[in-house]
Amino acid sequence: MIYLIDKPMAGIGLRTAAGDPDARVVLIQDGVLLSPDVDAELYAVARDADVRGVDLPPAVERVSYDALVEMVVDEEVKSFV
Repeated sequence: MIYLIDKPMAGIGLRTAAGDPDARVVLIQDGVLLSPDVDAELYAVARDADVRGVDLPPAVERVSYDALVEMVVDEEVKSFV
């Protein structure tokens, strides 16, 4: 399951993802400003991080919008934006 996380709804989204052993968390828009502490695969949209001048930690994989679209098409998504 993919969890799209933006800053306004981050708390509930990250708590929900924490309860899912198959969670893949994708930080989008202002969500790239977060430092989530979850046991899940972490991704961030590269363009969103670049626009905001954010250096992502090594645990967060940068993905393009094209890669995000592929992820969303291939898997079930919960949006917390």
